[in-house]
Amino acid sequence: MSHKDYESLLKGPHADYYTGRWEYYREVVEIVKRENAKSTVELGPGFMPIVKNGDIILNPLDDSFGKPSESDSKVYIFDATIKPWPIADKAYDMFIALQVWEHLDSKQTRAFREVMRIAKKAVLSFPYHWDGGIIEKPSHRAHRDIDMELIRDWTLGIKPKQTIEIGRTGSEFSKGPRMICFWDFSD
Repeated sequence: MSHKDYESLLKGPHADYYTGRWEYYREVVEIVKRENAKSTVELGPGFMPIVKNGDIILNPLDDSFGKPSESDSKVYIFDATIKPWPIADKAYDMFIALQVWEHLDSKQTRAFREVMRIAKKAVLSFPYHWDGGIIEKPSHRAHRDIDMELIRDWTLGIKPKQTIEIGRTGSEFSKGPRMICFWDFSD
């Protein structure tokens, strides 16, 4: 994804959702470039994946956050909370999941084992210390109380090679801070 691609999202019908996301998208794009990831797979990419022509994983259920309108790459459709995933061992250089891990219905550790199996490296972003008033939507509940201890629990205690904290990008609940974590499983 380039900044120009991102700006196109801001001109579309989901501009409110994407406003403020470039701050962490940019960091993830830089990690993918730095690591020279030739093959990628992204879980729940929304309306545009981070890597153009990268493979994607979509939930079989309708996703209110959307899916890419077109893809020239492989599209897997399966529930990421159920294993094994229909992907070969170490099939990808990089696995990407941005702001989706908290929605895996207490199956994060199971999914992380699959990530380690299918990819040499991974980058995930999490809502981080999100606060706010009344829980307006059930989906907001999944975003609360996420700290490094919970992230370590979800990722089997495996220390990321890099962490990047992104500050709040707006006053709305969904614009809270984020934590980006990068792992290299090939070491």
